[in-house]
Amino acid sequence: MQEEKRGPGAETTAHVRHAKGKGVTLVGRRQGTVDVLTEAMADLIRPHLPALIKLPRHWTLFYSLDQHGISLNTLYSRSEPRIPSRAHPNPPKGGLLVIQDANDAVFGAWMSEGIRLEKGGYYGSGESFLWRYHPPCGEGQGQLDVYKWTGVNAYVALCESGFISFGGGDGHYGLYLDASLLDGSSAPCPTFGNPPLCARKPGSGENGVAKARGEMSFECVGLEVWGIGSD
Repeated sequence: MQEEKRGPGAETTAHVRHAKGKGVTLVGRRQGTVDVLTEAMADLIRPHLPALIKLPRHWTLFYSLDQHGISLNTLYSRSEPRIPSRAHPNPPKGGLLVIQDANDAVFGAWMSEGIRLEKGGYYGSGESFLWRYHPPCGEGQGQLDVYKWTGVNAYVALCESGFISFGGGDGHYGLYLDASLLDGSSAPCPTFGNPPLCARKPGSGENGVAKARGEMSFECVGLEVWGIGSD
């Protein structure tokens, strides 16, 4: 089997077993809700977050496709950056998008500024990144590929009423999901220097079909947005 390309700018992290009580705890997911992000994945993502943001060990579920319904408007409203208040002086910060496609690939994006409807065009900073998870093989441990901002352009995130996207340039998005939250695509993009994040499985039909310039389509079957910290 040919080794999968991970991109020139990929940072790969192997799962590190944490001492008891030192790993990430996920909160806000109701019993019976189909999970996308696991605590093992969160432990891999955490080291790549900005220094101050990664300190909290509790992460809060902002939005779940299964728990809150299929609605981009709901995703935006629930993922809006929290404003500190007397009752909640340190609300959850940022926005971690987690997607599972029909071929069981798990990937997403991190935005320190949160995931929000932004009508003025692109937004985001150099702290943002794309990522994808590789599950463990047999007794092995999972790995995470992280594609950080390259500095080539400022097309970090474009979140509008009709779609949500991350990365751009050369006419393609690094990660794109339409308003239905079902149909998406991923392509190499200059912003993050990433390969397609989704997976193609032989015989999968339209899912994961390669398009021009390396773009691949996918069907989203699971989606979550997480904030770092707890109310």
